[in-house]
Amino acid sequence: MSQFMVGRQPIFDAKLDVRGYELLFRDPSFPVLNGDAMTADVLVHAGLDVGLRSLVGDKLAFVNATRAFLVGEQEFPFPPGQTVIEVLEDVRREPEVVAGCRRLVDSGYRLALDDYVWEQDDPLLALVSIVKLDVLALTPAQLEYAVSQRCGLDLQLVAEKVETRQQLDDCQEMGFDLYQGYLLSRPEVVEGQTLSPSRVTCLKVIEKLCDPDTSAREVERTVQTDAALSYRFLRVAGTGASQGLFRRLKSVRDAIVLLGQRRLRAWLTLMLLDGAEPGSDEMLHIAMTRARMTELMARELEPDLTDAAYTVGLVSALGLLLHVSITQIVESLSLSRELESAVLEHSGVLGGIMADVLAWEVGGENFQLRSGAPPEEVERCYLHALAWANEVCGVLALTG
Repeated sequence: MSQFMVGRQPIFDAKLDVRGYELLFRDPSFPVLNGDAMTADVLVHAGLDVGLRSLVGDKLAFVNATRAFLVGEQEFPFPPGQTVIEVLEDVRREPEVVAGCRRLVDSGYRLALDDYVWEQDDPLLALVSIVKLDVLALTPAQLEYAVSQRCGLDLQLVAEKVETRQQLDDCQEMGFDLYQGYLLSRPEVVEGQTLSPSRVTCLKVIEKLCDPDTSAREVERTVQTDAALSYRFLRVAGTGASQGLFRRLKSVRDAIVLLGQRRLRAWLTLMLLDGAEPGSDEMLHIAMTRARMTELMARELEPDLTDAAYTVGLVSALGLLLHVSITQIVESLSLSRELESAVLEHSGVLGGIMADVLAWEVGGENFQLRSGAPPEEVERCYLHALAWANEVCGVLALTG
């Protein structure tokens, strides 16, 4: 369990309506200011932990990009139609960079030049949609020159670091399209608790994804050994489900299939760059045991529900790990109605199994089993699940 922070600063149009948010790195515990890792940190926490829709709604998300992201060494997992990729001022205009930027534009992303000083022969001017100009660093003459030079180019100008009313009035008179700065709104810091997946598990999943002979089932088995990874994939896939892009989720495998290999690899790589570490406390052990026990009981009672049962067991334990209500967890995942009812109401076949698992955890002499499984079978599933969780958590603690 770890604390995370993401900054966001709104970007306004001429009517001072919010058009987008720049997402900012705000982690005070980060040891080294490495550009790739900082971008990864923002993408992971904004996309997986907060959720892009919760952070920016239907507005644009502006994200800084280092050379590695521009040339394709790292993938952008955010949806193209909602993402503006900011090319930082220190990125050199090498052929690989220009080609990478063209590929991103062809994929549907919008590009912005950040802290820009106008260069007429800049090859990226023909590719970008937005140019951000620092009103504190540039003279009024330089700002006016930039406005005059955008004629014939299909792009918007952003006046950034606007700190006084006079600066805002001057930029509006010059013809700027968008505005950002302390006068209008200071960056807001969004904080939360997150589960950090094991770096080893991330690497194992990437390895499997690179093997053309690996099945979705094999990938699922590896993902399921890490509660944090399972939760993050359920959450990011659930965002699309909640918007009606595809059916609601019934298992971790659903999330893996719906995300697709390309997005899975992108998220996994970002989590590695972000310096993710394994959760190793007692709550993680409980979560893994519960998920596995639920899966094993379903395998005996209703084999067709095995995958869904693991997910129900995992989700039921996430409240322990994230210190939030289980209702909030379920609302963030876009699970099928069957799974929601099983987790929240313990209804249906899955709910009965879940109720038995929880009752077994509590213990005592008078509890009633609802699933119809004999006590000796429930105990066997528990012992097998406990041994599996001990092994998995032990490996993560040693190698994470």
